[in-house]
Amino acid sequence: MTTVLPQRTAAPVVSLAPLPARHHNLVLRAALLSLFAAPMLPAFAQTAAINAGTAAQEPAKLPVFPEIVVNAKQDYERRAGTRTVIRSDDLERRNVTDMAGVVRYQPLISTPMAASGGGGIWDGAGNTGYNIRGLEGNRVSLDVDGISLPDAAPKPDSTTLNAFGMGRDYFDPETFREVRIDSGTTSVSGANPGLGGGVAFITKSPEDYLGEGQDHYVAYKYGRATVDRSNAHTLTGAARIGASLQSLAVYVHRDGEQLDSRGSAPVNPDDWHSNALLSKLVWALPGEQKLDLTVDMFERKNKRDLNNKVSAMYPDGVQQDSTTKRTRVSLGHDVALKDFALFDRLTSKVYLQNAKIEDKSKGRYTYRGNSLRAIDTSFKNDSIGLTSEAFKQLNADNALLYGVQLEQAKSRRPWMEDRTVIATGAHEITRKNRMADMDSTKLALYVRDDYSFNVAGKKAVLTPGLRADYRKNEPKNLQNYVTAVPNAAKEVRKESDSYFTPSLSLSVEVVPQMNAYATVTRGTRLPTAAERTGTYDSFSYTSTNGYAILGNANLRKETSKAYELGVKGDVAKGLSMHASVYQTEYKGMIEYLMQEDDPVNYPTITQGLYRPENIGNARTWGAELTLRAELGTWLPAMQGYRVDLATGVAKGRSFNTLTGESGGLASVAPAKTALTFGYDHANELFGLALTAVHAGEKQAPNDLLMGTTAPRFKVPSYTIFDLSTYWNVHKNAKIIVGVYNLTDRKYWDYAAARSLSAGTTAASRAEIERYAKPGRNVAASLSVNF
Repeated sequence: MTTVLPQRTAAPVVSLAPLPARHHNLVLRAALLSLFAAPMLPAFAQTAAINAGTAAQEPAKLPVFPEIVVNAKQDYERRAGTRTVIRSDDLERRNVTDMAGVVRYQPLISTPMAASGGGGIWDGAGNTGYNIRGLEGNRVSLDVDGISLPDAAPKPDSTTLNAFGMGRDYFDPETFREVRIDSGTTSVSGANPGLGGGVAFITKSPEDYLGEGQDHYVAYKYGRATVDRSNAHTLTGAARIGASLQSLAVYVHRDGEQLDSRGSAPVNPDDWHSNALLSKLVWALPGEQKLDLTVDMFERKNKRDLNNKVSAMYPDGVQQDSTTKRTRVSLGHDVALKDFALFDRLTSKVYLQNAKIEDKSKGRYTYRGNSLRAIDTSFKNDSIGLTSEAFKQLNADNALLYGVQLEQAKSRRPWMEDRTVIATGAHEITRKNRMADMDSTKLALYVRDDYSFNVAGKKAVLTPGLRADYRKNEPKNLQNYVTAVPNAAKEVRKESDSYFTPSLSLSVEVVPQMNAYATVTRGTRLPTAAERTGTYDSFSYTSTNGYAILGNANLRKETSKAYELGVKGDVAKGLSMHASVYQTEYKGMIEYLMQEDDPVNYPTITQGLYRPENIGNARTWGAELTLRAELGTWLPAMQGYRVDLATGVAKGRSFNTLTGESGGLASVAPAKTALTFGYDHANELFGLALTAVHAGEKQAPNDLLMGTTAPRFKVPSYTIFDLSTYWNVHKNAKIIVGVYNLTDRKYWDYAAARSLSAGTTAASRAEIERYAKPGRNVAASLSVNF
């Protein structure tokens, strides 16, 4: 079978001119009118639904394989703690195409980004991870199907570990069945631990499309978004082959341009395309067991013009070609055994993952002459691993979960400059890798028990857990490490570390389907290879003397203690709620610190020596509330209408343990609320939703760890409105349309814009304008299936 990749085709560009302010309320009125008019759509739509039968119902999900039901194991969302699940239907109806779109309506979760041209000319761009309750970067874990994504890549030359020179967009959301988000220090489980939280992406499976009487499924989906003039083509195929084999293939091609901005400054051109492929084979084996083989591939290429870098040193600006790749192959085994002493169910997986980001930047450079500067930098992460998790129902009151994780990884971050003197054609080659080549071995063991009992006639569950982690780092190829500072390589050495992290939760049923809970969780994060050995120096420009950023082999662990109280469940028929309050204490936070000169070991570093140090403590606290009200439960005339509310407020303080100073924590975002008023037809023939999102204003406080006191951009508050609709026009066809930022509001996202300098100069004002979020934009998709 030959697959022909869809070629980029011209599509009409929708021009959305800004509306005058006096017309904004008319737009909102029209949106509200459409919601209330929804039940009165022409009668032919109702007839279509009848003819379609199960037009909008999901394909039956009756698995071929023996069903393994564990009654004592609590559902993920019902477990104690703040846990969010965003399913594929939600992603589709919101026209989600990237990491930021996944959490658009989450109150205390945001998506920091590295903007095109926002750092050095060699730095890339993209979403760098998630900020959860004020923690971000490598303090929040990311994984796909339980396999960790590569670390965020800090910029040593910027002397901060909370700014990143590359994105982490290693996937396409179209391949996900659901996204699971743990807010706050993660409790003991099979998921990868995170000091500030964790995000797990679960990919689709054949059983999502195949059921009783349905042996095959084929679908095509076309999507268009005006915000970046992108086109998306998705092909999905699933089939049952014989009595014991199921298969799935999802292929996604996208192409587009730079993300629009409502600001007055032009954004850098960015022409891109991506391809994603998810392929799965699932075999039913004799007995209650199965094997699954997964191939998960993603590639994205960007061609950027960094026009904001035009200056006396770069008179023509800078051009950058970027490539992001990730390939994962895994083989899983699932078995259920009755009356077996060690487990009732065992789920295991072996995997191989290769991930790489390459940025190639070039531009004419006039510093100390006239030359063509070409810089190639990349971040390569290869891993091979094994996971195995067992479940055992010990008795009616005890459900035991335990497992093991083993991984070997290799990380490389080369940096090479080829400077060509234009007059003579001579080449000047400089190599200064941004960290030491590192091989790592990680081993984790964990155990958790759900112990059920009664308290005053109410069901209660006590869940203690313990996780043990071990890691060994072994540097390689040190002859390439900070070649301009020979003694630096002597500091880098093999090292190993281990730690234990416990967690404890208590959940008590206060009324049927409603639980109150309390959690206490400890967290630990070991310094990454980039933190221990990240480096940059100026000696290729300053010759004999200069400055340098070096790693620190003596960094200690970062730790956390997290406390949370909450209630979750069904308050009454048609009304569900989750409310929580939390506080987390962090110790040993790592950040760069200027060192005293070291003339004995580093006599040539006379213009500044920087290293990361454990110099900070922090505390965060806040509250979250989510509600869903099905209005038709109480008012028959409102059948199908719903209200969703998600709101949160967070606060934080940081403490410099060297100076004794304390102040606000810049990474904590302002309060945010998302309110949705929606309607869904009884048979889900069609639906509409109007969402209002409000975020408060905030100016980032002085960074007490970095010693930054320059005033920052005060990010203003904003309120935006989104309107989305879906229509199952036929049992085999569906249309989804969304209009975002209905009132064409000019606003900024605090997570991305908080570090911008205050607009005191023309250059800083232009940079602020570049970071403004998109104005009114439309996204739509048409899908057909058979």
